[in-house]
Amino acid sequence: MIKSLGDLKFQDIYFRNNTYSRFKIISLIDHLASYLKKNTHSDSPFIMLATFNHIKTIIAYYAILKIGKIAVIIDPKYKTFELIEIISDSDPAAIIFINSNTLNFDYEEEIVFRKTNPKFEIQSDLADVCTLIYTNAEDGHAKAAMLTKKNLIAEINIMRFCKVIEDNSISCILLPFHHAFGLLEGILVPTHSDSSLLIVDIDLYKFESIINEIFKYKITHFVSIPSVYYLMSKIPDIGHHLKFMNKLSSGGYKLPSLVFNNFFNRTGKKIHEGYGLTEAAPGCIMHSHLEDEIKIESIGKALPCCEIKIVDKNNNKCMLNETGEICIKGDNIFKGYFNKEHITKKVLIDGWLHSGDMGSIDEKNYIYFKGLKKKMINVGGINVYPKELERLMKLNKNVTYVKITNQNSLIQGEIVIANIKLKKESKNARELFKNWCYENITNSKLPKIWNFIN
Repeated sequence: MIKSLGDLKFQDIYFRNNTYSRFKIISLIDHLASYLKKNTHSDSPFIMLATFNHIKTIIAYYAILKIGKIAVIIDPKYKTFELIEIISDSDPAAIIFINSNTLNFDYEEEIVFRKTNPKFEIQSDLADVCTLIYTNAEDGHAKAAMLTKKNLIAEINIMRFCKVIEDNSISCILLPFHHAFGLLEGILVPTHSDSSLLIVDIDLYKFESIINEIFKYKITHFVSIPSVYYLMSKIPDIGHHLKFMNKLSSGGYKLPSLVFNNFFNRTGKKIHEGYGLTEAAPGCIMHSHLEDEIKIESIGKALPCCEIKIVDKNNNKCMLNETGEICIKGDNIFKGYFNKEHITKKVLIDGWLHSGDMGSIDEKNYIYFKGLKKKMINVGGINVYPKELERLMKLNKNVTYVKITNQNSLIQGEIVIANIKLKKESKNARELFKNWCYENITNSKLPKIWNFIN
C-alpha cells in the first residue's frame, strides 16, 4: 500500500532504447523541480503540462507535484482555440510543452513562465488537489476535473491489488498519458510498483515495431484499448510475440466480443475489460482477478475501492437486471469541476457520482454497459462532445449550420459525422473549411464523415 505520490519505487523505465533507473529519474525530477521553484513568480497554483508519451512527461509531472503545484494535464495535440480556452480557465503559472523529438530537457525552450492575471479568481477548494484533467464538454465547454492525492492513491493501490501491474513485472501501456486512464496505468501505477515500464510512441503506422519492442523487453503486463487488440490479432505469429504476457487489460470503450474472441483464438490469452471515467480517477469496474469468470458481454464487477449502484430517472435504486444510470461512490471520486460548483452539484449528489452512462447489475454483481445518457460520442476511447465540436466549428465565419451526429463502429465504438452548411459556396470552400478545422481543432475530435448541405 502506498501512502504518498512521492514514494516512487520502480526498477527501470525503457524509452527509445535507453534505460532510466529510479535513481536517475528521481535526480532529474529534483533538478526540474528546483528550476521550476526558482523561476515561478506567479501566484497561480497550476502548471500546465502537454502530456506526450515520453520520459520527460514523467519527470515533469512529478516535478510539478514536488513543488506543491497542481498539474494541468492537456492533450499535446490541442490546437489554438482549445489552448486559449484552457489557459484562460486555469491561468497557469507556467506551461511545459516538451519537445517530443529529444530525450533531454531544454528548460528555456520547453518551459514558458507566466505572470498572474490579477482578475483571475479561484472559487474552488483546492486542498489535496494535485491534478486537473479537462473533460465533460456536454454543454459545449470542457471542464477541469479536480483529482486529489487521495483519489490517485486509492486508484494506484486498487490497481496493484488487482494485479493490472504488479511487482517484478515489465509493463507497457499503449494509451495516451493525457487521458486519466493513461495517466493512471502509464505513469502512476508502474512508478509506484517494484516493476519496470516500457514507454512506446503511440504511432499505429509503426505498429509492428511496437510489437517487436514488446517482445524485446519481455512485456508481462499490457494495457490498451479494443482497437489495439484488434490490430494485434492481425499480426502473424502474434502469440509468439506476446508469450511473456500474464495480464492484459482493456478500457476506453466497450470491448467487442469479436475482438475478444479473435484475440483469444490467436494468442490463447484473455483480455480483462474494465470501465471508468475521468471523474472516478478513472477506474471503478473491472474483470479484475485472474480467477474470476470473464463475461465478455459485461464490463466486470465493482472494484473494492468503490461502490456501484444503478438508479432510475428519479434517483431510486433499480432492481437487478434493470437498466438505469451507473453511479459510483468511493475514495476515487473526484472533488468536483474547477470553478464550476453549480455543475459539480449536478453530477455529485450525496457523495455519489452520476456517470451519465447507462447500465445494469445481475445476480452475481456483474455490471453491463447499456449506452450513454450523456450527449457524447466515444471514438476509440476519445470522448467527443457534439456541442463542443459544433461550437468550435461555428467559429469559422463561413459556417451557418453544424450538426454533429454519430454512427456505430464495430472496432472503434463510434465514429463522428458532421452535417455542415456554409454561408458562401465556392469551388474550394468545402476544402478550405476542412483545412481550417484541422488547423484549429484537435484532429481526434474531427469527423470521419463530412456531409455538406446545399
